Amino acid sequence: MQRSRILNGIQGAIGLAILLLLFTTIDYHLALSLLMQVDAWFLLLACFCYFLNNLLMAYRLKKLLLTMGENIRLRLVFFSHMAGMLLSDFTPGRSGYLYVALALNKRDVPLDKGIATITSTYLYDLSFKVIVAILGAYFIYSFVFADRVGFAIIITLLLILGVIAGYLIVMNPTDGVKALFKKRRLLQKVLQFGEQSRSIQKYAPFILSITLAGWMLRGLQWYLIVLSMHQLFLTPLDALLLNPLLTLLSLIPLTPAGWGIQEAGIVIVFAAMGISATIATSFALLTRLVEVAVDLFGTRDLLRKPIKNKNLFSFYNTINGDIDEKAYNSDLLVQRYFQTRKTDAVRDSLEVKAGDIVVDIGCGSGVQLQEIGRMGYALAVGIDVSLNAVLHGRKKAIKNTDFIIADAQHLPVKASCVDKIICAEIIEHVKEPDHLITEIARVLKDGGEVVITTPNDRSVWGMYELFWDLFGRGRNYGETHLRFFSESGLRSYFPAFSECSTRTLFFISPLFALTNSASC
Repeated sequence: MQRSRILNGIQGAIGLAILLLLFTTIDYHLALSLLMQVDAWFLLLACFCYFLNNLLMAYRLKKLLLTMGENIRLRLVFFSHMAGMLLSDFTPGRSGYLYVALALNKRDVPLDKGIATITSTYLYDLSFKVIVAILGAYFIYSFVFADRVGFAIIITLLLILGVIAGYLIVMNPTDGVKALFKKRRLLQKVLQFGEQSRSIQKYAPFILSITLAGWMLRGLQWYLIVLSMHQLFLTPLDALLLNPLLTLLSLIPLTPAGWGIQEAGIVIVFAAMGISATIATSFALLTRLVEVAVDLFGTRDLLRKPIKNKNLFSFYNTINGDIDEKAYNSDLLVQRYFQTRKTDAVRDSLEVKAGDIVVDIGCGSGVQLQEIGRMGYALAVGIDVSLNAVLHGRKKAIKNTDFIIADAQHLPVKASCVDKIICAEIIEHVKEPDHLITEIARVLKDGGEVVITTPNDRSVWGMYELFWDLFGRGRNYGETHLRFFSESGLRSYFPAFSECSTRTLFFISPLFALTNSASC
């Protein structure tokens, strides 16, 4: 502990000394003039390049998580990724990016899978940057570096290569390493992490293609910032080679860059190249502005609560009890089309008879039961976690129907006593879908039927959901949709059922409703 404090003190002293030295060499009037005359359009284009780079990185994370059995929306991965990027802007060695695993864990992605995905992709990014940085430092700009700077870079590269070697050993352990690691619980977890990371390595071409595209976008981002300053002190090739090099400088300990003040690394290298410290500082500040402005997308995930049943239940109880009824009778064609067609499909699929006992799991205020009730049944029970929905449903006084508060994963119903079960747009909202299916199987009679509806992950629903959350009214789907299913994925939950079939209600719809109001 004392040694760590001494090192931190030395690091802080060196950092402050370098910063003070830089401050004494800056022409503040010129810096202010440069910043005031920035071309906003070039700066916006730089923001767009940085945004695209982060979007690609988030897409890579999503695809790799999917290979590990975690199907999560791209936009949710994007916000988790941006939260990590925002923290990395201000943390030593950009270590704050590890928060991405915690942000994903808040969305119910296991922590070990999140860490394995992040570190596996980071390994490729780091290796690529090392190669480009070597080219940039020793073949293009070798004449501008002092011996001390070159030595620090060599030490950093050796440390990074050591980390990569250790990572490869963990992914492909020998029998001796396995025997050694199995002696302690923490080391056993390291081996498990290595196994998960190894499963990702077969996607190396995909990972590297994103790395390459991101490198080009970051280089273009830097060049656009240069253009915005009306100071052509870097060429596009300079920007491509310098960006990875200066990123690596942020990993060097005992320097302001490694301390989280990345602008210092930019200014030092640019000054070594003969670029004015004032111009270099202005460029560094604009780069920070662009990156932080885009990374602010991650703010919402920094404040987000973990997905727990009690948090979900609290959220559902903030929603008006008649929200499903308003959706069914909505003045928005898209929404009304979706709700009415879904309800018609549920009614037609079940073919409820007069003597049937029906349970509607996640019933809301009872829209489905009200429609099915027209066909007649002996008894129906609507189950929902929302008190508001249950109270609103009871006010309807639907014949032979009652409403109770309960968790869909723990049904307060006797075994083998239900003829028909409705589970419309619920399975994607529960943390453990297999528990829900087990409960459904338990309470169904032999020969009983269940109809489950859920958004098709391979349809346009994801786009509809995105625009609805941004511009729609009522429930925010992104806050409560925890799982996403394809037809085959949904069928995989029903191996014990005697018969299972799936049907896609609409693949392009409900967008079709915009041009076909008669269908509503």
